[in-house]
Amino acid sequence: MLPDWEKLGKEYADTPNVMIGIIDCTAGGQGTCSQHQVQGYPTLKVVVDGKMSDYNGGRDFNSLKREVESKLSPRPACSLESKEACAPEARKILEESEKMSKGERAAKIKEVEQEIKDSKKQAAELEKKAKKLAEELDLIKAGGATVEKVEQLVNDGDWKAHCEGRTCVVAFLPHILDDFASGRNANLKMLDDAMKASKKDGKNIGFLWSQGGDQFEMEEKMGLQFGFPAVIAINFAKNKFGVHRGTFSTEQVGTFLTSLSRGGVPLAPIPAGLAASKADPWDGKDAPPPTDEEEL
Repeated sequence: MLPDWEKLGKEYADTPNVMIGIIDCTAGGQGTCSQHQVQGYPTLKVVVDGKMSDYNGGRDFNSLKREVESKLSPRPACSLESKEACAPEARKILEESEKMSKGERAAKIKEVEQEIKDSKKQAAELEKKAKKLAEELDLIKAGGATVEKVEQLVNDGDWKAHCEGRTCVVAFLPHILDDFASGRNANLKMLDDAMKASKKDGKNIGFLWSQGGDQFEMEEKMGLQFGFPAVIAINFAKNKFGVHRGTFSTEQVGTFLTSLSRGGVPLAPIPAGLAASKADPWDGKDAPPPTDEEEL
């Protein structure tokens, strides 16, 4: 109960007619404890006007405080009985009130009570305004925040910046002429769902995609000739990459990442000189059919 007892002492430290004390019965206080027939520890006594009685109530702060309030009638540190304990400004107010008639004091009390009421109302309105401003501030900040998304791999600089200090997943998707916009959007949806699932799991993983064939040299060096979609995980800081050998779906990509974090994916050094080629950003549309010349 010592923490609650010390809290009680601080509560009434400036109260002139209340003292919260401790006697160590194992040291210098043995005689006092014996005199008052203390046989167990802690024993609590209440002294009012020189008369001592046992306290057998609760030992928590609230119970102890109720006992003080009901038995000791604590008065403010600054009061008519102890003006010396008042700060200069508080003493001035106290003495001005002392000189008032009952009618004047009642009117002054009503005036200050109304002022308190008005101040509380203003404080509530200011608090409401502050809360609204805080919400607006969050939205203003959010307007400048970059929302992470599955990005297209269009050049080497963006690739390295996107993957700096973390693992990145790169999905090589079928050519637009093979899969059309509908197929590509379905694949991107799977990647987006996999990215969101990884964020929920607390993983900081970047997600990128490339059109099959746009990064031909990279695909060759990483052994992705088995077809598209193909998925790799790469970490430039560790100079390692791994290839996903399962089917292409949100669940399977998630399983691949879990296995990767547990050391279950075979890793290889990143091929020397590996760099992303510049690629045209996808406009979100189907590609026009090839001309006769392109077909030849």
